[in-house]
Amino acid sequence: MADIIKVLPLSGLDEKGRDCYIVEINNDIFVLDCGTVSPDKTIPGVDFLLPNAKYLIDNKSRLKGYFITHGHDENMAALKYFYKDAPAPIFCSKATRMIMEKQAEIQGVKVDFHFYEVNPSDEIVVANRKFIFFQTTHNCCYSSGIAIDTDKGYIVYTGDFIVDYSLKNKAFQFDLKQLSKISEKETFLLMAESKTADKPGYCSPKHEVASKIEKYFKQDKRLFVNCFWQNIFRIYEIVDLCKKYRKKIYCYNRYSYDIFNMILDIEPSLYPRADLVTKDNLLRNRKEDTVILILGKGEDLYTEISKIVNKTNDDKRIAFEKGDIFLNCALPTPTLEVISTRCIDSIYRTEADVVWIKGKDLSSMHARQDDLKFFLSVLKPKYYLPVRGTYVEMMANAKLAVSMNVGLTHNSVFIIDNGMELIFNNEGRVKIVNNEENEIAIEPVIVDGKAISNIGSEVIEDRRRLGRDGVVIIASTVSIKKQRIVCGPDCQMRGFVYVKEAEPIVKAIVNIYIDEVNKALAAGKKSFTEVEATIKDRVKKFIKRENGREPLVHPIVIVGE
Repeated sequence: MADIIKVLPLSGLDEKGRDCYIVEINNDIFVLDCGTVSPDKTIPGVDFLLPNAKYLIDNKSRLKGYFITHGHDENMAALKYFYKDAPAPIFCSKATRMIMEKQAEIQGVKVDFHFYEVNPSDEIVVANRKFIFFQTTHNCCYSSGIAIDTDKGYIVYTGDFIVDYSLKNKAFQFDLKQLSKISEKETFLLMAESKTADKPGYCSPKHEVASKIEKYFKQDKRLFVNCFWQNIFRIYEIVDLCKKYRKKIYCYNRYSYDIFNMILDIEPSLYPRADLVTKDNLLRNRKEDTVILILGKGEDLYTEISKIVNKTNDDKRIAFEKGDIFLNCALPTPTLEVISTRCIDSIYRTEADVVWIKGKDLSSMHARQDDLKFFLSVLKPKYYLPVRGTYVEMMANAKLAVSMNVGLTHNSVFIIDNGMELIFNNEGRVKIVNNEENEIAIEPVIVDGKAISNIGSEVIEDRRRLGRDGVVIIASTVSIKKQRIVCGPDCQMRGFVYVKEAEPIVKAIVNIYIDEVNKALAAGKKSFTEVEATIKDRVKKFIKRENGREPLVHPIVIVGE
Protein backbone atom coordinates (compact mmCIF):
# COMPACT_ATOMS: atom_id res chain seq x y z
CA MET A 1 0.00 0.00 0.00
CA ALA A 2 1.29 3.44 -0.91
CA ASP A 3 2.47 5.82 1.80
CA ILE A 4 -0.04 8.16 3.38
CA ILE A 5 1.75 11.36 4.39
CA LYS A 6 0.60 13.98 6.85
CA VAL A 7 2.51 17.17 7.68
CA LEU A 8 1.40 18.87 10.89
CA PRO A 9 3.15 22.05 12.10
CA LEU A 10 2.71 22.30 15.87
CA SER A 11 4.43 25.71 15.80
CA GLY A 12 6.83 27.77 13.71
CA LEU A 13 4.37 29.21 11.18
CA ASP A 14 3.56 32.93 11.25
CA GLU A 15 6.22 33.42 13.93
CA LYS A 16 10.00 33.70 14.19
CA GLY A 17 10.95 30.58 16.10
CA ARG A 18 9.37 27.62 17.92
CA ASP A 19 10.08 25.42 14.90
CA CYS A 20 8.32 22.08 15.37
CA TYR A 21 7.03 20.15 12.38
CA ILE A 22 5.52 16.67 12.51
CA VAL A 23 5.85 14.44 9.47
CA GLU A 24 3.56 11.44 9.85
CA ILE A 25 4.02 8.61 7.36
CA ASN A 26 1.44 5.85 7.66
CA ASN A 27 1.45 5.15 11.41
CA ASP A 28 4.89 6.54 12.23
CA ILE A 29 5.56 10.04 13.66
CA PHE A 30 8.81 11.89 12.98
CA VAL A 31 9.48 15.33 14.47
CA LEU A 32 11.61 17.89 12.67
CA ASP A 33 13.09 20.35 15.18
CA CYS A 34 11.58 21.34 18.49
CA GLY A 35 12.41 24.88 19.55
CA THR A 36 11.44 27.83 21.69
CA VAL A 37 10.87 31.52 21.05
CA SER A 38 11.39 34.50 23.32
CA PRO A 39 8.14 36.32 24.12
CA ASP A 40 7.53 39.89 23.04
CA LYS A 41 6.53 42.73 25.37
CA THR A 42 2.86 41.68 25.27
CA ILE A 43 3.70 38.64 27.45
CA PRO A 44 5.61 40.07 30.44
CA GLY A 45 7.39 37.92 33.01
CA VAL A 46 7.73 34.88 30.72
CA ASP A 47 11.08 33.34 29.74
CA PHE A 48 10.17 31.16 26.74
CA LEU A 49 7.25 29.91 24.71
CA LEU A 50 7.24 26.23 23.75
CA PRO A 51 5.31 24.20 21.18
CA ASN A 52 2.30 22.48 22.67
CA ALA A 53 3.39 18.83 23.00
CA LYS A 54 -0.05 17.35 23.81
CA TYR A 55 -0.31 15.67 20.40
CA LEU A 56 3.13 14.07 20.82
CA ILE A 57 2.40 12.95 24.38
CA ASP A 58 -0.98 11.48 23.37
CA ASN A 59 0.64 9.61 20.46
CA LYS A 60 4.01 8.76 21.98
CA SER A 61 3.62 5.06 21.10
CA ARG A 62 3.87 6.05 17.41
CA LEU A 63 6.75 8.51 17.92
CA LYS A 64 9.87 7.20 16.16
CA GLY A 65 12.33 10.05 16.54
CA TYR A 66 13.22 13.71 16.87
CA PHE A 67 15.45 15.08 14.12
CA ILE A 68 17.24 18.25 15.23
CA THR A 69 18.92 20.20 12.43
CA HIS A 70 21.17 22.38 14.61
CA GLY A 71 21.78 23.76 18.07
CA HIS A 72 19.75 26.98 18.16
CA ASP A 73 17.02 27.70 20.69
CA GLU A 74 14.44 28.03 17.92
CA ASN A 75 15.21 24.50 16.81
CA MET A 76 16.06 22.40 19.86
CA ALA A 77 15.52 24.17 23.19
CA ALA A 78 11.92 23.06 23.86
CA LEU A 79 12.59 19.34 23.89
CA LYS A 80 14.08 19.18 27.38
CA TYR A 81 10.86 20.44 28.97
CA PHE A 82 8.59 17.58 27.82
CA TYR A 83 11.01 14.85 26.68
CA LYS A 84 10.25 12.60 29.67
CA ASP A 85 6.55 12.64 28.69
CA ALA A 86 7.16 11.87 25.01
CA PRO A 87 10.55 10.13 24.75
CA ALA A 88 12.08 8.96 21.49
CA PRO A 89 15.59 8.78 19.99
CA ILE A 90 17.09 12.18 19.13
CA PHE A 91 19.05 12.22 15.86
CA CYS A 92 21.51 15.10 15.55
CA SER A 93 25.17 15.97 15.10
CA LYS A 94 27.69 15.71 17.92
CA ALA A 95 27.86 19.52 18.07
CA THR A 96 24.09 19.79 18.45
CA ARG A 97 24.09 17.16 21.19
CA MET A 98 26.78 19.02 23.12
CA ILE A 99 24.91 22.32 22.81
CA MET A 100 21.63 20.74 23.96
CA GLU A 101 23.31 19.18 26.99
CA LYS A 102 25.18 22.37 27.92
CA GLN A 103 22.06 24.50 27.60
CA ALA A 104 20.08 22.15 29.84
CA GLU A 105 22.93 22.23 32.37
CA ILE A 106 23.11 26.05 32.37
CA GLN A 107 19.35 26.38 32.78
CA GLY A 108 19.27 23.80 35.56
CA VAL A 109 16.94 21.39 33.75
CA LYS A 110 17.71 17.74 34.41
CA VAL A 111 16.76 15.39 31.59
CA ASP A 112 18.05 12.05 30.30
CA PHE A 113 18.21 12.50 26.54
CA HIS A 114 18.49 9.45 24.28
CA PHE A 115 20.86 10.62 21.53
CA TYR A 116 21.94 9.03 18.27
CA GLU A 117 24.82 11.04 16.86
CA VAL A 118 24.91 11.47 13.08
CA ASN A 119 27.44 13.29 10.97
CA PRO A 120 26.01 16.28 9.07
CA SER A 121 25.79 14.32 5.79
CA ASP A 122 25.04 10.79 7.00
CA GLU A 123 22.37 8.38 5.77
CA ILE A 124 20.49 6.43 8.44
CA VAL A 125 17.47 4.14 8.67
CA VAL A 126 14.76 4.82 11.25
CA ALA A 127 11.58 2.73 11.44
CA ASN A 128 12.60 1.02 8.17
CA ARG A 129 12.76 4.37 6.41
CA LYS A 130 15.83 6.09 4.97
CA PHE A 131 16.80 9.56 6.21
CA ILE A 132 19.50 11.50 4.38
CA PHE A 133 21.19 14.39 6.17
CA PHE A 134 22.96 17.08 4.14
CA GLN A 135 25.20 19.67 5.76
CA THR A 136 24.18 23.30 5.31
CA THR A 137 25.83 26.65 5.89
CA HIS A 138 24.33 28.48 8.85
CA ASN A 139 25.65 30.46 11.83
CA CYS A 140 25.49 27.32 13.98
CA CYS A 141 28.23 24.79 13.33
CA TYR A 142 27.47 21.44 11.71
CA SER A 143 23.88 22.27 10.78
CA SER A 144 21.92 20.05 8.41
CA GLY A 145 18.88 19.68 6.27
CA ILE A 146 17.02 16.36 6.10
CA ALA A 147 15.50 14.28 3.29
CA ILE A 148 12.96 11.58 4.19
CA ASP A 149 12.48 8.78 1.68
CA THR A 150 8.90 7.84 0.71
CA ASP A 151 7.43 5.91 -2.22
CA LYS A 152 6.27 9.26 -3.64
CA GLY A 153 9.75 10.81 -3.49
CA TYR A 154 11.72 12.69 -0.86
CA ILE A 155 10.29 15.01 1.73
CA VAL A 156 13.07 17.59 2.08
CA TYR A 157 13.33 19.95 5.06
CA THR A 158 16.02 22.59 4.48
CA GLY A 159 16.45 23.72 8.07
CA ASP A 160 18.14 27.14 8.29
CA PHE A 161 20.68 27.76 5.52
CA ILE A 162 22.43 30.07 3.12
CA VAL A 163 24.32 29.28 -0.06
CA ASP A 164 28.05 30.00 0.32
CA TYR A 165 30.75 27.97 -1.43
CA SER A 166 33.67 30.09 -0.21
CA LEU A 167 33.87 28.80 3.36
CA LYS A 168 36.83 26.54 4.09
CA ASN A 169 35.97 25.59 7.66
CA LYS A 170 34.36 22.15 7.68
CA ALA A 171 31.93 23.22 10.41
CA PHE A 172 30.05 25.48 7.96
CA GLN A 173 30.52 23.90 4.54
CA PHE A 174 27.48 23.38 2.33
CA ASP A 175 27.41 19.78 1.06
CA LEU A 176 26.46 20.33 -2.56
CA LYS A 177 27.47 16.78 -3.48
CA GLN A 178 24.95 15.26 -1.06
CA LEU A 179 22.20 17.61 -2.25
CA SER A 180 22.96 16.66 -5.85
CA LYS A 181 22.59 13.00 -4.90
CA ILE A 182 19.19 13.73 -3.35
CA SER A 183 18.13 15.54 -6.54
CA GLU A 184 18.56 12.31 -8.55
CA LYS A 185 15.25 11.12 -7.11
CA GLU A 186 12.05 13.16 -7.28
CA THR A 187 11.43 15.59 -4.42
CA PHE A 188 7.79 15.15 -3.50
CA LEU A 189 7.59 17.95 -0.92
CA LEU A 190 10.09 20.70 -0.13
CA MET A 191 9.77 22.48 3.23
CA ALA A 192 11.94 25.63 3.15
CA GLU A 193 12.53 28.39 5.66
CA SER A 194 11.00 31.84 5.04
CA LYS A 195 12.63 34.11 7.62
CA THR A 196 14.25 36.41 5.02
CA ALA A 197 12.39 35.24 1.91
CA ASP A 198 11.25 38.82 1.30
CA LYS A 199 14.85 40.04 0.83
CA PRO A 200 16.42 39.95 -2.66
CA GLY A 201 19.75 38.43 -3.64
CA TYR A 202 21.99 36.03 -1.76
CA CYS A 203 22.77 36.38 1.93
CA SER A 204 26.50 35.83 1.25
CA PRO A 205 28.78 37.71 1.74
CA LYS A 206 26.73 40.15 3.83
CA HIS A 207 26.82 37.69 6.74
CA GLU A 208 30.56 38.04 7.38
CA VAL A 209 31.67 40.38 10.16
CA ALA A 210 35.44 39.83 9.88
CA SER A 211 35.93 42.26 6.98
CA LYS A 212 34.13 44.97 8.96
CA ILE A 213 36.16 44.66 12.16
CA GLU A 214 39.58 43.41 11.02
CA LYS A 215 41.14 46.90 10.92
CA TYR A 216 40.52 47.28 14.67
CA PHE A 217 42.47 44.10 15.42
CA LYS A 218 45.46 45.67 13.67
CA GLN A 219 45.47 48.53 16.18
CA ASP A 220 47.51 48.40 19.35
CA LYS A 221 44.47 48.74 21.62
CA ARG A 222 42.44 46.59 23.97
CA LEU A 223 39.26 45.24 22.38
CA PHE A 224 35.89 44.42 23.92
CA VAL A 225 33.80 42.22 21.61
CA ASN A 226 30.23 41.12 22.31
CA CYS A 227 28.38 38.34 20.52
CA PHE A 228 25.30 36.19 21.04
CA TRP A 229 26.61 32.79 22.05
CA GLN A 230 24.49 30.91 19.52
CA ASN A 231 26.07 32.77 16.59
CA ILE A 232 28.98 30.35 16.53
CA PHE A 233 29.98 31.37 13.00
CA ARG A 234 30.63 34.90 14.26
CA ILE A 235 32.60 33.59 17.23
CA TYR A 236 34.77 31.59 14.80
CA GLU A 237 35.42 34.80 12.82
CA ILE A 238 36.44 36.69 15.97
CA VAL A 239 38.74 33.88 17.08
CA ASP A 240 40.38 33.67 13.64
CA LEU A 241 41.16 37.40 13.82
CA CYS A 242 42.61 36.93 17.31
CA LYS A 243 44.94 34.23 16.02
CA LYS A 244 45.89 36.22 12.94
CA TYR A 245 46.87 39.31 14.92
CA ARG A 246 48.17 37.46 18.00
CA LYS A 247 45.54 38.75 20.36
CA LYS A 248 44.81 36.70 23.46
CA ILE A 249 41.23 36.00 24.53
CA TYR A 250 39.85 36.67 27.99
CA CYS A 251 36.35 35.34 28.62
CA TYR A 252 34.51 38.12 30.44
CA ASN A 253 32.57 36.00 32.93
CA ARG A 254 31.85 32.40 33.86
CA TYR A 255 29.04 32.13 31.32
CA SER A 256 31.32 33.31 28.50
CA TYR A 257 34.04 30.94 29.70
CA ASP A 258 31.71 27.91 29.80
CA ILE A 259 30.27 28.61 26.36
CA PHE A 260 33.68 29.23 24.79
CA ASN A 261 35.05 26.02 26.26
CA MET A 262 32.04 24.12 24.94
CA ILE A 263 32.88 25.45 21.46
CA LEU A 264 36.48 24.31 21.96
CA ASP A 265 35.18 20.87 22.95
CA ILE A 266 33.32 20.79 19.62
CA GLU A 267 36.31 22.15 17.66
CA PRO A 268 39.55 21.68 19.69
CA SER A 269 41.71 23.13 16.90
CA LEU A 270 39.84 26.44 16.89
CA TYR A 271 41.98 28.10 19.58
CA PRO A 272 44.73 26.87 21.93
CA ARG A 273 43.32 26.66 25.45
CA ALA A 274 46.78 27.53 26.78
CA ASP A 275 46.46 30.97 25.16
CA LEU A 276 43.28 31.83 27.05
CA VAL A 277 43.93 34.62 29.55
CA THR A 278 42.94 33.51 33.05
CA LYS A 279 41.73 35.65 35.92
CA ASP A 280 45.06 35.23 37.66
CA ASN A 281 47.16 36.55 34.79
CA LEU A 282 44.73 39.17 33.42
CA LEU A 283 46.76 42.06 34.82
CA ARG A 284 50.04 40.47 33.74
CA ASN A 285 48.93 40.33 30.13
CA ARG A 286 49.48 43.48 28.11
CA LYS A 287 46.10 45.20 27.68
CA GLU A 288 46.75 46.00 24.04
CA ASP A 289 47.17 42.28 23.32
CA THR A 290 43.87 41.33 24.94
CA VAL A 291 40.41 40.75 23.52
CA ILE A 292 37.70 40.63 26.18
CA LEU A 293 35.01 38.33 24.77
CA ILE A 294 31.50 38.88 26.12
CA LEU A 295 29.06 36.10 25.22
CA GLY A 296 25.44 35.97 26.26
CA LYS A 297 21.85 35.36 25.29
CA GLY A 298 19.05 37.84 24.75
CA GLU A 299 18.68 40.60 27.31
CA ASP A 300 21.35 39.05 29.54
CA LEU A 301 24.10 40.03 27.10
CA TYR A 302 23.21 43.72 27.27
CA THR A 303 22.62 43.58 31.02
CA GLU A 304 26.20 42.39 31.55
CA ILE A 305 27.59 45.15 29.33
CA SER A 306 25.56 47.75 31.24
CA LYS A 307 27.11 46.45 34.46
CA ILE A 308 30.58 47.19 33.06
CA VAL A 309 29.48 50.75 32.23
CA ASN A 310 27.95 51.26 35.69
CA LYS A 311 30.89 49.54 37.42
CA THR A 312 28.55 47.03 39.07
CA ASN A 313 30.12 43.97 37.42
CA ASP A 314 31.72 41.33 39.62
CA ASP A 315 35.28 41.89 38.42
CA LYS A 316 36.04 45.59 38.92
CA ARG A 317 39.32 45.19 37.02
CA ILE A 318 37.28 45.12 33.84
CA ALA A 319 36.06 48.60 32.93
CA PHE A 320 35.89 50.72 29.79
CA GLU A 321 38.94 52.96 29.64
CA LYS A 322 40.27 55.61 27.30
CA GLY A 323 41.79 53.93 24.26
CA ASP A 324 39.62 50.79 24.49
CA ILE A 325 37.54 49.79 21.46
CA PHE A 326 34.12 48.18 21.90
CA LEU A 327 32.99 46.11 18.89
CA ASN A 328 29.25 45.45 18.89
CA CYS A 329 28.91 42.19 16.94
CA ALA A 330 25.50 41.21 18.36
CA LEU A 331 22.63 42.16 16.07
CA PRO A 332 19.52 42.48 18.27
CA THR A 333 16.22 40.84 17.37
CA PRO A 334 13.18 43.17 17.21
CA THR A 335 12.28 42.39 20.84
CA LEU A 336 15.76 43.51 21.98
CA GLU A 337 16.18 46.71 19.99
CA VAL A 338 15.23 49.10 22.81
CA ILE A 339 17.50 47.58 25.48
CA SER A 340 20.40 47.16 23.01
CA THR A 341 20.17 50.80 21.88
CA ARG A 342 20.18 52.02 25.49
CA CYS A 343 23.13 49.77 26.30
CA ILE A 344 25.26 50.90 23.35
CA ASP A 345 24.33 54.52 24.03
CA SER A 346 25.64 54.15 27.59
CA ILE A 347 29.00 52.91 26.26
CA TYR A 348 29.29 56.05 24.13
CA ARG A 349 29.26 57.98 27.42
CA THR A 350 32.47 56.24 28.52
CA GLU A 351 35.95 56.99 27.18
CA ALA A 352 35.93 53.89 24.98
CA ASP A 353 35.57 54.07 21.19
CA VAL A 354 32.40 52.32 20.01
CA VAL A 355 32.03 50.45 16.73
CA TRP A 356 28.33 49.83 16.29
CA ILE A 357 27.66 47.38 13.46
CA LYS A 358 24.01 47.60 12.47
CA GLY A 359 21.56 45.36 10.69
CA LYS A 360 21.87 47.13 7.35
CA ASP A 361 25.59 46.31 7.35
CA LEU A 362 25.38 42.69 8.49
CA SER A 363 22.85 39.99 7.59
CA SER A 364 21.60 37.10 9.66
CA MET A 365 22.44 33.76 8.06
CA HIS A 366 19.03 32.86 6.69
CA ALA A 367 18.01 32.11 3.10
CA ARG A 368 17.23 35.10 0.92
CA GLN A 369 15.46 34.88 -2.42
CA ASP A 370 18.44 33.69 -4.48
CA ASP A 371 19.35 31.13 -1.81
CA LEU A 372 15.81 29.73 -2.02
CA LYS A 373 15.90 29.81 -5.82
CA PHE A 374 18.98 27.57 -5.67
CA PHE A 375 17.09 24.88 -3.72
CA LEU A 376 14.02 25.16 -5.93
CA SER A 377 16.03 24.87 -9.15
CA VAL A 378 18.11 21.90 -7.94
CA LEU A 379 15.28 19.85 -6.40
CA LYS A 380 12.28 20.95 -8.54
CA PRO A 381 9.75 19.72 -5.97
CA LYS A 382 6.25 18.56 -6.85
CA TYR A 383 4.85 20.39 -3.80
CA TYR A 384 6.20 23.26 -1.75
CA LEU A 385 5.53 24.29 1.86
CA PRO A 386 7.08 27.52 3.21
CA VAL A 387 7.85 27.22 6.94
CA ARG A 388 9.57 29.27 9.65
CA GLY A 389 8.57 32.91 9.34
CA THR A 390 5.79 35.44 9.59
CA TYR A 391 2.80 35.23 7.25
CA VAL A 392 4.27 38.00 5.08
CA GLU A 393 7.57 36.13 4.78
CA MET A 394 5.90 32.78 4.02
CA MET A 395 3.77 34.47 1.36
CA ALA A 396 6.90 36.00 -0.21
CA ASN A 397 8.43 32.51 -0.23
CA ALA A 398 5.34 31.04 -1.87
CA LYS A 399 5.20 33.72 -4.58
CA LEU A 400 8.89 33.17 -5.28
CA ALA A 401 8.32 29.44 -5.76
CA VAL A 402 5.43 29.98 -8.21
CA SER A 403 7.53 32.46 -10.20
CA MET A 404 10.44 30.01 -10.63
CA ASN A 405 9.00 28.08 -13.57
CA VAL A 406 9.87 24.69 -12.06
CA GLY A 407 6.33 23.32 -12.29
CA LEU A 408 4.92 24.79 -9.09
CA THR A 409 1.53 26.52 -9.22
CA HIS A 410 -0.98 27.98 -6.78
CA ASN A 411 -2.38 24.46 -6.43
CA SER A 412 0.92 22.92 -5.35
CA VAL A 413 2.29 25.61 -3.03
CA PHE A 414 0.69 25.74 0.41
CA ILE A 415 0.39 28.44 3.07
CA ILE A 416 -1.04 26.87 6.21
CA ASP A 417 -1.28 27.69 9.92
CA ASN A 418 -0.05 25.90 13.02
CA GLY A 419 -2.33 22.98 13.80
CA MET A 420 -3.52 22.48 10.22
CA GLU A 421 -2.87 19.12 8.58
CA LEU A 422 -1.52 18.82 5.05
CA ILE A 423 -2.45 15.28 3.99
CA PHE A 424 -1.38 13.35 0.88
CA ASN A 425 -3.40 10.13 0.54
CA ASN A 426 -2.09 6.90 -0.94
CA GLU A 427 -2.98 8.14 -4.41
CA GLY A 428 -1.09 11.41 -3.86
CA ARG A 429 -4.17 13.61 -3.65
CA VAL A 430 -3.99 16.60 -1.34
CA LYS A 431 -6.29 17.50 1.53
CA ILE A 432 -5.93 20.31 4.05
CA VAL A 433 -7.68 19.87 7.39
CA ASN A 434 -8.34 23.02 9.41
CA ASN A 435 -7.60 23.06 13.12
CA GLU A 436 -11.30 23.58 13.86
CA GLU A 437 -11.83 20.04 12.56
CA ASN A 438 -8.86 18.17 13.98
CA GLU A 439 -8.70 20.14 17.28
CA ILE A 440 -4.91 19.90 17.65
CA ALA A 441 -3.66 21.75 20.75
CA ILE A 442 -1.36 24.54 19.54
CA GLU A 443 -1.57 27.15 22.30
CA PRO A 444 1.99 28.13 23.29
CA VAL A 445 3.25 26.57 26.51
CA ILE A 446 4.85 29.04 28.91
CA VAL A 447 8.18 28.57 30.67
CA ASP A 448 8.41 30.86 33.68
CA GLY A 449 11.71 30.12 35.40
CA LYS A 450 13.15 26.63 35.01
CA ALA A 451 9.96 24.71 34.31
CA ILE A 452 6.68 24.82 32.44
CA SER A 453 4.37 27.25 34.17
CA ASN A 454 0.66 26.88 34.86
CA ILE A 455 0.01 30.62 34.97
CA GLY A 456 -3.12 31.51 33.08
CA SER A 457 -4.28 34.36 30.90
CA GLU A 458 -5.55 36.28 33.94
CA VAL A 459 -2.03 36.46 35.45
CA ILE A 460 -0.56 37.52 32.10
CA GLU A 461 -3.20 40.24 31.79
CA ASP A 462 -2.37 41.48 35.30
CA ARG A 463 1.28 41.71 34.29
CA ARG A 464 0.38 43.63 31.15
CA ARG A 465 -1.73 46.05 33.17
CA LEU A 466 1.08 46.45 35.68
CA GLY A 467 3.56 47.34 32.95
CA ARG A 468 1.11 49.61 31.10
CA ASP A 469 -0.87 51.38 33.84
CA GLY A 470 1.09 50.83 37.05
CA VAL A 471 -0.03 49.65 40.48
CA VAL A 472 -1.85 50.96 43.55
CA ILE A 473 -1.33 49.24 46.91
CA ILE A 474 -3.20 50.42 49.99
CA ALA A 475 -3.02 48.71 53.38
CA SER A 476 -3.96 49.19 57.03
CA THR A 477 -4.26 47.26 60.28
CA VAL A 478 -7.65 47.05 62.03
CA SER A 479 -8.48 46.04 65.59
CA ILE A 480 -11.57 43.87 65.95
CA LYS A 481 -11.61 44.58 69.67
CA LYS A 482 -11.42 48.38 69.26
CA GLN A 483 -13.56 48.33 66.11
CA ARG A 484 -11.35 50.77 64.24
CA ILE A 485 -8.30 51.20 62.04
CA VAL A 486 -5.27 51.31 64.33
CA CYS A 487 -2.51 51.75 61.72
CA GLY A 488 -2.70 53.42 58.33
CA PRO A 489 -4.03 53.34 55.75
CA ASP A 490 -0.86 53.71 53.71
CA CYS A 491 -1.31 54.19 49.96
CA GLN A 492 1.56 53.58 47.51
CA MET A 493 1.28 54.23 43.78
CA ARG A 494 3.78 53.42 41.05
CA GLY A 495 3.75 53.98 37.32
CA PHE A 496 0.38 55.53 36.58
CA VAL A 497 0.22 59.16 37.80
CA TYR A 498 2.65 62.08 38.06
CA VAL A 499 3.69 63.09 41.59
CA LYS A 500 2.14 66.56 41.31
CA GLU A 501 -1.23 64.97 40.43
CA ALA A 502 -1.02 62.27 43.07
CA GLU A 503 -2.19 64.03 46.25
CA PRO A 504 -5.92 64.48 45.43
CA ILE A 505 -6.11 60.97 43.95
CA VAL A 506 -4.42 59.46 47.02
CA LYS A 507 -6.86 61.25 49.32
CA ALA A 508 -9.85 59.97 47.35
CA ILE A 509 -8.52 56.38 47.34
CA VAL A 510 -7.84 56.53 51.10
CA ASN A 511 -11.38 57.83 51.71
CA ILE A 512 -12.88 54.96 49.71
CA TYR A 513 -10.76 52.50 51.67
CA ILE A 514 -11.69 53.97 55.09
CA ASP A 515 -15.37 54.10 54.14
CA GLU A 516 -15.56 50.42 53.21
CA VAL A 517 -13.48 49.22 56.18
CA ASN A 518 -15.57 51.24 58.67
CA LYS A 519 -18.78 49.83 57.17
CA ALA A 520 -17.44 46.30 57.67
CA LEU A 521 -16.36 47.01 61.26
CA ALA A 522 -19.74 48.51 62.08
CA ALA A 523 -21.41 45.39 60.72
CA GLY A 524 -19.26 43.23 63.00
CA LYS A 525 -17.36 41.49 60.21
CA LYS A 526 -14.19 39.62 61.12
CA SER A 527 -13.19 38.59 57.59
CA PHE A 528 -12.30 41.30 55.12
CA THR A 529 -11.95 39.35 51.88
CA GLU A 530 -15.20 40.69 50.46
CA VAL A 531 -14.31 44.18 51.70
CA GLU A 532 -10.98 44.09 49.82
CA ALA A 533 -12.82 43.06 46.65
CA THR A 534 -15.29 45.94 47.06
CA ILE A 535 -12.49 48.45 47.66
CA LYS A 536 -10.66 47.16 44.61
CA ASP A 537 -13.73 47.58 42.42
CA ARG A 538 -14.54 51.11 43.67
CA VAL A 539 -10.92 52.32 43.39
CA LYS A 540 -10.57 50.96 39.84
CA LYS A 541 -13.76 52.70 38.74
CA PHE A 542 -12.68 55.96 40.38
CA ILE A 543 -9.24 55.96 38.71
CA LYS A 544 -10.73 55.02 35.33
CA ARG A 545 -13.12 57.96 35.64
CA GLU A 546 -10.41 60.39 36.77
CA ASN A 547 -7.60 59.75 34.28
CA GLY A 548 -8.61 56.85 32.05
CA ARG A 549 -5.95 54.45 33.41
CA GLU A 550 -6.50 50.92 34.72
CA PRO A 551 -3.71 50.15 37.20
CA LEU A 552 -3.43 46.93 39.15
CA VAL A 553 -5.19 47.68 42.47
CA HIS A 554 -4.27 45.65 45.55
CA PRO A 555 -6.04 46.57 48.83
CA ILE A 556 -4.85 44.81 52.01
CA VAL A 557 -6.61 44.70 55.40
CA ILE A 558 -4.48 43.24 58.21
CA VAL A 559 -6.61 42.05 61.12
CA GLY A 560 -5.34 42.47 64.70
CA GLU A 561 -6.96 41.90 68.07
